[in-house]
Amino acid sequence: MATLGAIDRFRASILKDGLARPTKYEVRINPPTALLAKDGPLDGTLSEAFIRNVGIACNSIAMPGRDLMGVSVKQGQDLAREHVGSHTYEGTITATFYLDPHLDYKTFFEAWQNLAVSPGTNNVNYYDNYIGSMSIHQLGSEQMLHERANPFDGDSYTGQDEYFMEGPQNRYKSQTTRTNTREIYQSQATPTYGIKVEDVYPATVGQIEYAYATVDEVAILPVEFQYKRWQTIKIPGIE
Repeated sequence: MATLGAIDRFRASILKDGLARPTKYEVRINPPTALLAKDGPLDGTLSEAFIRNVGIACNSIAMPGRDLMGVSVKQGQDLAREHVGSHTYEGTITATFYLDPHLDYKTFFEAWQNLAVSPGTNNVNYYDNYIGSMSIHQLGSEQMLHERANPFDGDSYTGQDEYFMEGPQNRYKSQTTRTNTREIYQSQATPTYGIKVEDVYPATVGQIEYAYATVDEVAILPVEFQYKRWQTIKIPGIE
């Protein structure tokens, strides 16, 4: 049972650092270079801005896990113990994406799949030609300097050292000066943890569901990514 002191320390830690929120995340998709080529399936029309927007349109995603595979080892008369024999990376990465009116994001993933298998000839491409990468980041918040404003003279600040009024009802002029500014900070989303997923490609581009009853909803595209492995990204300033 946790003591009162431990609970207080835990509460203080939450108030100081907060908790991870599943709504604060960032996805960055790096398609294979062949998808950017002028002789590629998109005729060289793919831009960095469009690729960035695909990541922003990611409505939901599952950060993958990792499994340690056990091997039963028995020595002499001792009871068998499970030793680690290998490790695997858990399944596929399931994500959903908001769709634009022209379904350009769907076209993007279809073109990526066409790099792997030609829909016309059914020929399979080389593995290295259709794999890309992806990064998934947990976001926190950091207070960043936004602007400076005056703490004691309305909006008319100079940034200079000035005398000011003090005492009861501000009747007396100060004997010393202070800088006529104050700093205003705003919360800005910053990565606190991230993983880089290697050898990624969209194994399944799912179906789009339509219905007249969903008049106030946005079309969603489900995509399942196959991958080889992932590694933790070191965030500068975070041990």
